[in-house]
Amino acid sequence: MTPGVAGGRIQISVAPSPGLRAGDSVVLTVLKPLDVGKWAVGIAGRVFPALSDLDLTPGSILRARVGVSGGRVVLTVQTGLDNPASVALLRQGLPDNALTQLIASSLLRSGRPVLPETVERMKVVLSRSRLEPRRAARLAAIMADKTIDLACPGLDGLMGILSFGEKGGADPRRYRRRPFPKSAEEVKGLVSALAANGAEKPAGLQVFNHARASSPSWVVVVFHFEHEGHTVAGTMKFLYDEHAGRLRRFVLSANGLHFSLSLEGRGHRIVVFGDEEKVRRAARKGLDTLRAKIHNMGIEVDDTIHDGELFDGFTPSWEGASLRSIDAVG
Repeated sequence: MTPGVAGGRIQISVAPSPGLRAGDSVVLTVLKPLDVGKWAVGIAGRVFPALSDLDLTPGSILRARVGVSGGRVVLTVQTGLDNPASVALLRQGLPDNALTQLIASSLLRSGRPVLPETVERMKVVLSRSRLEPRRAARLAAIMADKTIDLACPGLDGLMGILSFGEKGGADPRRYRRRPFPKSAEEVKGLVSALAANGAEKPAGLQVFNHARASSPSWVVVVFHFEHEGHTVAGTMKFLYDEHAGRLRRFVLSANGLHFSLSLEGRGHRIVVFGDEEKVRRAARKGLDTLRAKIHNMGIEVDDTIHDGELFDGFTPSWEGASLRSIDAVG
């Protein structure tokens, strides 16, 4: 983003045309300087010479209002764009709305390029999914990173397994109207029955876990545990960096709670998320006990039980996109 340019003007050396009508809002990319006060800018896939006294920066993406002065197009800069999802969508000529923002953000978090064909496939996946949209989008993006076909017949079932125990995943209300598994053995049967592409192929969860991603890869383990009449069911998710030979993150999701442990850097901290207020309220009562039990392991526990809407099933919402996405977008 180029600071201090809002309200400034950029004159394009072309006459008004149907593609640049007065009153329209357009997005332009500052490409390179041509001379003092003269720039090459890109608008909707076309390159124009432009005149401006503004202190522009090559690579900046600006939103501007189209006007006409002296028979020439004059662009009044409204704002710079520093939202990576918006930038990626606009560079591809895609609409920038709530749904596409969600999809683009999920792709960037998984280190994937925001391409029109991928966005369209993910729209279809989200329209069918019973998961919360943010988590469905992140799951679909991770599958795309593992080169799993988003149009494969078993995709919906696989997403249910990968969200086992969560609302909208493989649970008694939503998973194909089947009763919730009552034992670890039933869970094993449920997972094994989900073939990737036909009955003789490996189960979908096996395919997901063994498929190699272009970035550090997620591995998901489904579990079902009973103790003194209480059932705990959910998933453990491991982000494994094959090149470094180590884990980068561990996530435990069960009974509406999500524990996210980042293993980056020296200080390790668990952040907890709860899908419902009653779950968060109950979790707060046990926070001191959890903190005391793991303190000697060198792991700190965040003081706040965060709303589950701030968690996409894999990473907190405040963590940025994958650094690899810098090279993938464009």
